[in-house]
Amino acid sequence: MPAYYPAFIDVKNRCCVVIGGGNIGEEKVVKLLDCDASVVVISPEVNEGVSSLANDDRIVWHKREYQAGDLEDAFIAIAATDDNKVNRAIAAEAKERNVLLNVVDVTHLCTFIAPSVAIRGDVTVAASTGGASPALARKFRELLDGSPIESSHPLMDYAELTPLLADVRSEIRSKGITLATDHWQACITDNLLETVLDGRYGEARSTLLDDLMKGVGCECESGVCKMWEEKKALAYSKAGASS
Repeated sequence: MPAYYPAFIDVKNRCCVVIGGGNIGEEKVVKLLDCDASVVVISPEVNEGVSSLANDDRIVWHKREYQAGDLEDAFIAIAATDDNKVNRAIAAEAKERNVLLNVVDVTHLCTFIAPSVAIRGDVTVAASTGGASPALARKFRELLDGSPIESSHPLMDYAELTPLLADVRSEIRSKGITLATDHWQACITDNLLETVLDGRYGEARSTLLDDLMKGVGCECESGVCKMWEEKKALAYSKAGASS
């Protein structure tokens, strides 16, 4: 993994190009708009949220596929597509033009990666695993942001899970399996961390894989993880009982 230099970037009034207009693309667009960026979206189709932003003239939408030259005026670019050929072409142009690029979930094509962020007032705390485990980066964000599921361990103890989560993520992806992000959160537990801290890596790996595979072929609605919802409900219940 590269050693990333941590930085916060001023994108106010700067041209930021997002290729892809699905749910992930929308998430990137909204975060850029929150920072007052000038956003251009390139995609033949977009979801309702991105379409609404275009209709309100908050973004510019080019209703077509990416083509060479689209990064000419870009300060940064974000590729939110699942087309490897397109991603590589975008990366080549970004390198040629010296444009900062994030390719979602394709770390080796990135020149910057987006951390998980917790914000309160003027204070922003960012957490990154260098692309090794987006799920762990989200775990850090949720703990910083006041997750209802409390931990009995210091925050940085969770960094010890990075090799395990990266290892298992690689195996899951090699099988062509995609899991809901909430399901990953449901499987990152204090018990898993304690098993790793005790030096029982093999046991922790087996437990994590078993728990993750419960998310394959489950009866959860699209985008909703029952295991995660149950954990949150239990946490809120405990918090209510102790108040």
